[in-house]
Amino acid sequence: MEQSELRAWESRCIQEEPPGCRAGCPIGVDARAFVLAMGRDDLRGARAILDKTMPLAGVTARLCEAPCERFCKRQTIGGPLAIGRLERFCAGATEAVGKILRLPARTKRVSVVGGAPSGLTVAFDLAKKGYPVTVLHGPDGPGGWLRHLPETVLPGAVLAGEVERLRTLGVLFQESADPTAWVTGDIPGDAWYVGGDDPLAAPLARRLGDVDPRTRAFACVGWFGGGLTPLSAPYRFITACAEGREAAVSVDRYLQGASLTASRVEPRHGHTALFTNIDGIAPVERLEPAAGAGYDRSEALREARRCLDCQCLECVRHCVYLQEFKGYPKTYARQVYNNSAIVKGTHLANRLINSCSLCGQCTILCPHDFSMAELCHQARQVMVREGRMPPSAHWFALEEMASVRDASLACHAVGTTRSRYLFFPGCQLVGIRPEQSLALYDLLREMETETGLWFDCCGAPARWSGRAAEAGDQGNRLLRVWEEMGRPQVVTACSSCLQLFREHLAQIPVDSVWNLLAGRCWPPDRSHALSATPLALSDPCTSRHDTVTRGSVRSLLQGIDQVLAPLAMSGALTECCGFGGLMENANPALARRVCEERVAQSPAPFLTYCAMCRDQLARTGKPTYHLLDLLMPKTARDPAETPASPSQRRVNRRQFVDRIRAARGDGPAEEAEPWHRVRLLLFDGASALLEQRRILEDDLRQVLWQAVQQRNGFMHGSDGRQLASATIGPVTFWVEYFVEEGACRVLRAWSHRMRIAGRKG
Repeated sequence: MEQSELRAWESRCIQEEPPGCRAGCPIGVDARAFVLAMGRDDLRGARAILDKTMPLAGVTARLCEAPCERFCKRQTIGGPLAIGRLERFCAGATEAVGKILRLPARTKRVSVVGGAPSGLTVAFDLAKKGYPVTVLHGPDGPGGWLRHLPETVLPGAVLAGEVERLRTLGVLFQESADPTAWVTGDIPGDAWYVGGDDPLAAPLARRLGDVDPRTRAFACVGWFGGGLTPLSAPYRFITACAEGREAAVSVDRYLQGASLTASRVEPRHGHTALFTNIDGIAPVERLEPAAGAGYDRSEALREARRCLDCQCLECVRHCVYLQEFKGYPKTYARQVYNNSAIVKGTHLANRLINSCSLCGQCTILCPHDFSMAELCHQARQVMVREGRMPPSAHWFALEEMASVRDASLACHAVGTTRSRYLFFPGCQLVGIRPEQSLALYDLLREMETETGLWFDCCGAPARWSGRAAEAGDQGNRLLRVWEEMGRPQVVTACSSCLQLFREHLAQIPVDSVWNLLAGRCWPPDRSHALSATPLALSDPCTSRHDTVTRGSVRSLLQGIDQVLAPLAMSGALTECCGFGGLMENANPALARRVCEERVAQSPAPFLTYCAMCRDQLARTGKPTYHLLDLLMPKTARDPAETPASPSQRRVNRRQFVDRIRAARGDGPAEEAEPWHRVRLLLFDGASALLEQRRILEDDLRQVLWQAVQQRNGFMHGSDGRQLASATIGPVTFWVEYFVEEGACRVLRAWSHRMRIAGRKG
């Protein structure tokens, strides 16, 4: 990934955009962080936030007119937060936190004409940057019109304390007995600021003429001005401070010989791209202080706790995967970029990249269409192409794909020589529900006699793992088979297959079996109806953009009077079961949590029309039906049935193909492998452990067959147990076993992918 690509990705994630309150603050105070600290009763932390951003926080917090409140998301649900009152309470209840940090001293000097709010802001900002600053003020002393405010509004001691803090930063205050002399402009310094909010400096400001509204620069080089807001303006104080702050930026740039405008951050005036979803948030009325003047501590805490903590995080709230890695898409884009920059060494973001289910829900939820699926899939493709993707991440799924390809079958219906339709059930439906796959095929042949059968893998594992070359080879092979079958209409029962065909094999006309079935008058079997039991319909994530198929499924359910329970994240917002994108291969623990979070969204039993979704969701213990259980009740399975293991799926596929060939009178595709005859006796809990370790029972049979044929097993204990190993593909398997009564009782099994350097095989 190039840096330009990273910037493009980052720009699409709006999480780091400021909330409305901060965007609406003329001096950029982090009002959200301040209010949240107040809500935690962390007054010291809240004051530290004010001190960090506010010039002369003790004064500014008391006098700010709080224009930020106009942009509060609570505006329409109880009224905006009383941020101004909260700031005033905090300023009155706390002292300044810590010393103000000052950069090393600089040589160029700045003179500030006028000691009102804008001039004091300039002095504060530039003194922190290390500039020697002199403030010229009238006989009343620093502060200008602030000195004439009532003690109840701004205590004199507070103003004096802030002036003293300026002195600790090295600011010099110089009284002018005759301020009218300022008009001559004969003031020492390398740059000058004229604060028009001090009446004594106003004549000099008028003499200098108009000021540039963006840079605050006068036409006279080196002179800057601000604080010219009319007395009638609603935000006179904070606007003066903001103009002083902008002028301070320009003075700093001028003294360093930099452009006054290049790459300058523009004022937001409340504009932000941050999206915060307020749907369903109950109104909570703005709290008015009982005493009428200001909040007490209890009132301040209650009002602060109305804060919504405006964030976007729409994708993160609904995605267990995005939550898992403790960030959000913008930070993940940076991690992927850094990961791609590593040529040798540990790729720390591999787990992040490989754990995404590629479901695309985040893109639907994101206001700017940020796609973690696209980001992660591109990263996988690049790493595979450059030889930097560890094969261990997806090897099991790729081996599964290869096993399906080796057992593939395409044939016309018995007694026909052509196919108008070609039923492509999908390798997972056949592996999990072989009987229902056959029953569904029989039903399709009743509807159209010239319906052939095509058992194969659509190539999803290769696509999902980023192996474009392998995916392309599989796609070309599928295309050749379809052409050999006479280019019929393909009908699939798997939404993943449907999506893959549509996106990558556009030449092949393909449709969902559910669309085909929805067009016929379905005869409901009342003796097996579940209409009294509402079911939560979980759409497969690969049907997210397939509104037609989702509609057909609902039409079929309506036709049998099946009642559905509410499930918020369904339809276009549906969630993955944890299998998609090979998440279950790369991060099994995360896939389990994804399933658990999904089924927790409804107390009702679940219903889906994806075989893998059915087994993944049922793995949590949630009763889960497949659509075929309702449409063809004679083949219905128990919704609490234990999911098929990978070993059982492999056997089911093999037997399915053998049954089809037997029905055609073809016999098996080839002689059964001799190791198929090895009988296994497995220890308790073996299936779960073997699945966890990605070891198939067929793998054990091959190892044990080789041990018998090649006599390479050896005694491993005085009780007669033996140990055997064999390398199958890239994996070496080890089995500890007893031989008893013509069978092998397996005690333990494990595997590894290590290779000993210099050793062949």
